[in-house]
Amino acid sequence: MSLDISTLTKEASAGDVESQLQLAELYETGFGVPTDRGQAAYWYRQAAEQGSARAQSTLGQMYIRGIGVPEDYSEAVAWLQKAAEQEDAVAEANLAWCYQQGLGVGADLAEALNWYLKSAKSGHAGSRYNLGYMYSNGLGTERNDAEAVAWYGKAAEQGHMKAQLNVGLMYALGQGVELSEEKAIEYYQKAADQGYDKAQYNLALMYAGGHGIKQDDKTAADWQLKAAMQGYARAEFNLGLLYSYGLGVEQDYDKAVEWFMRASQQDYAKADYQLGKMYANGLGVTANELESAKYYQRAAEGGYSRAQYRLGRLYLDGNGLQRNESIACQWFEKAAMQGYVKAQYILGVCYARGLGISKDYLSAYAWLSLASQSGDEFVEKIFNKVKVKVNGDDEEEALRLAQEWQAVYQPHPIAKAN
Repeated sequence: MSLDISTLTKEASAGDVESQLQLAELYETGFGVPTDRGQAAYWYRQAAEQGSARAQSTLGQMYIRGIGVPEDYSEAVAWLQKAAEQEDAVAEANLAWCYQQGLGVGADLAEALNWYLKSAKSGHAGSRYNLGYMYSNGLGTERNDAEAVAWYGKAAEQGHMKAQLNVGLMYALGQGVELSEEKAIEYYQKAADQGYDKAQYNLALMYAGGHGIKQDDKTAADWQLKAAMQGYARAEFNLGLLYSYGLGVEQDYDKAVEWFMRASQQDYAKADYQLGKMYANGLGVTANELESAKYYQRAAEGGYSRAQYRLGRLYLDGNGLQRNESIACQWFEKAAMQGYVKAQYILGVCYARGLGISKDYLSAYAWLSLASQSGDEFVEKIFNKVKVKVNGDDEEEALRLAQEWQAVYQPHPIAKAN
């Protein structure tokens, strides 16, 4: 091997492009020589300067990632442009990415779309996926779900996991294609079989709900476990729920807490909320009001409306926390603004009674009006009591507030590749 490397080096030094490329690849992979990415970059540059599109493309990628050379986006773009002009699909894809992210050039989504199209037409799977993403989100072009599905589909046929997931999602939602839960499962399955955690999670949801397939808690739990073992927080959380309720697995509160804890460590607010409930009820852990309040607080600060409402109740009732009506109302408002009906109701009551907040029948009317749309007879009864306190111009203003808040605060999970 040493003689071959010596000969290859002589030929490369004499300007033979193929020898330069081979030598660069050997140094890059460490095959037959010590890995030396600096040497790899050197030889790629020698070939690139002689016009090798492959070398130009690879050198551009090395400058993007700072491999063997200092990270330099402007230099990367210069080399990628040369290779792209020779219709190198990989270079076109990477140049598109630079335009999309504004790396070494000004961000230009239309130009990114243009280069992705060139690359995609040459069969580059990643570019086909990215085109689907851009059409799906209206980036550099008008949103077009049909085009998105078409490009995702081409990438999916090449085994692109994220594309398979997103085609499945679009079939599940009927976006750009006729809704078909069976087709959604077909694509989720393809990506899940490749080990893609988000697809495994979505496939689990389909089995759990019996969507497009026979309902099967055991299979749902198996797929949740596969995704959870990869550290996917949503799956860790759902597996905790399955153990809590004994769905597809034997009920086991200890294991439920274990999986909730794993998701909590990734700042997954719903898991924090469940841990708050577990500590409140002594399930899988020793009952502890302070620990319960701590996890409700974490979940509330993470933006989870149920936790915000629950934390508000703890402050209002003085359970595990010092009673504080003002702080309670602050948390109720955060949850109410996310469309959580219980919070909208109790916030309306707080305004009507001046509990922790200045008495304000207009605000009480507006929040109770929203909460009453749930159809709850008790809420409707309280709303009617507040109605009599508001009349004439005040009622008109209260209705205007309710309509304005409804547009913003009424409630409007499946995983999507990004």
